[in-house]
Amino acid sequence: MTLLTVAVVNVYGQVSIDEYRREVMDFSHTAESSKVATEAAEADMRVARKGYLPSLDMSRDAGYAFRDRGEVRQLDWVMRADITQPIFYGGQVRASAKRAEMLHSGAQSYEQSTLLGVLYDAEVAYWQLSKAETYLEAIGDYHDIVGSLRQVVARRFAEGYTSKSDLLQVESRLSDAEYQLSMARQQWLQALHRFNVLRGYEPTLQVVLKESILDTMDMPIRSDVEELIARHPDYMAAVAEREASRWSVKVVRASYLPRVGMGVYGLWQPATPNVKGAGTRVDGGVTISMSTPIYHFGERREAMRSARSDLRRSELTVEDVVDRITLGESDAWTNLVSTRERADAVRRNLILATENLDISTYSYHEGLATILDVLQAQLSWLQIYQNAIAALSDYALAISAYRYISTYQLEITN
Repeated sequence: MTLLTVAVVNVYGQVSIDEYRREVMDFSHTAESSKVATEAAEADMRVARKGYLPSLDMSRDAGYAFRDRGEVRQLDWVMRADITQPIFYGGQVRASAKRAEMLHSGAQSYEQSTLLGVLYDAEVAYWQLSKAETYLEAIGDYHDIVGSLRQVVARRFAEGYTSKSDLLQVESRLSDAEYQLSMARQQWLQALHRFNVLRGYEPTLQVVLKESILDTMDMPIRSDVEELIARHPDYMAAVAEREASRWSVKVVRASYLPRVGMGVYGLWQPATPNVKGAGTRVDGGVTISMSTPIYHFGERREAMRSARSDLRRSELTVEDVVDRITLGESDAWTNLVSTRERADAVRRNLILATENLDISTYSYHEGLATILDVLQAQLSWLQIYQNAIAALSDYALAISAYRYISTYQLEITN
């Protein structure tokens, strides 16, 4: 069996990578948490927008005089309703609303980034399970090859055609193959557990993967870095945070500017004087309020300095995100190209190693080669097989990594 030979299995019940990604997305607590955070930011934005609208408040006060006041009742009360409309708050209402909008936009971008991370983790788990399955099959084949050779050597030893040393060498190699088979089975089970837990299934549930690292995979088209940065959710989130900080500066400044508001109030209280039988009365009026901060011992200056520092920090964060995306794209593309070259190389090497193993085994059966030649050919075949599995796995993961950094065809399904 070679790496280029793919067993034909019934496609019923197979799990494709797209299906698995949807299952992981539907189950992911991380994805759900990011959605909740976005919903909270949206609610905060709606609250901030309410600042433009008038507000209605009601207050109730009551008092009881301990001293007897003759005919005037000792119990007095008043109920008041106020409708207040902001007129000019130094631009604080608008700045607060705009800041909340930017924070909501940033939360949406962070959610997109989080969902991309969940999808990437799903692809990694899928390819790791495929790698573990392929490696387990390879070690199983290696164990069978050594076991078959052991039967031949044992028969030839019994017939007196080979030495005890040859038999011991093969038995030692068979024991090592059993050890490697146990390790490969453990790695496969661990990969299976992660695969199932990410989608909310029982860890030991058996699955059949529809795609494999053995499949031929086309390289994605390289993205334009400037376009990539402009649409990357991490960049958009950083920009939104920067703009929110910019509006925060205006919120702080507005807190120290004059304020003008208008209100309408209504009163319901006992008639004056508050004697028995006097009844109650309803009053009302219109108010205009004005307030101007004068001196707060340098509080405004320090508050503005803090807000501007936050703005500068967010500006530096945007620059850092740009550098990180640029570096990440370059590294991911280089890794993709390099792993593709290694994958092509090991495919050719595996064909040669398999042919060499067949020739060595046949020559030994015909008495034209020693047992050391066969064992060396087996080791060479296994090593190249392992290299091929590692290279093809690295190539599949490199494709996923580049798709993640470039958000290329990583569809977000809700």
